[in-house]
Amino acid sequence: MTYRPLGARIVAYVASACFVAMSIVVAVALPADVRAGVSPFQLATLLAIGIGALAVLHGIGRTRITTDDTGVRIVNGYRHHEFEWAEVISVELGRGGPWAVVNTAEGTAVQAMAIQSADGSRARAAVRSLRAELDAHS
Repeated sequence: MTYRPLGARIVAYVASACFVAMSIVVAVALPADVRAGVSPFQLATLLAIGIGALAVLHGIGRTRITTDDTGVRIVNGYRHHEFEWAEVISVELGRGGPWAVVNTAEGTAVQAMAIQSADGSRARAAVRSLRAELDAHS
C-alpha cells in the first residue's frame, strides 16, 4: 500500500509548473538589450536558484509511505526511514499536528509527512488503514 499527501502534491507540482512557465515568459519578454546585459555569473545564479526551488518542491511532492509484508518505508522529501513491522508501535495523527507520527520500539517518533492533517478525512482514513495494517502484522 502507498500513502501520499493530496494537497501538498498538488501545490508542489502546480507551483513547479507555474514557476517554469513564468521563467520562460519572463526570459522571452525581456528586451534583447536587457538579455544581452546578463552576465554568465548572473545567469548561473538564477539557474541555481531555480533548480534549488524546483528540487524543494519535488521533495515535497515525493513524500510517501509504502507498506508491504516486510514493513514500512517512509519518504519525507529526500530522507528515507525503513522499519520492520515489529519495530513500529503506533501511528498517530494528533490534534493540531501537521502530519502523522510513527512511533517506534526504539523510542523515536518519525514524522510521516505523507499523511497530512490538511487532507482532512482522507488523512484520517489513511491513519486508520495504516493502523489496521500494523495490527495485521503484529
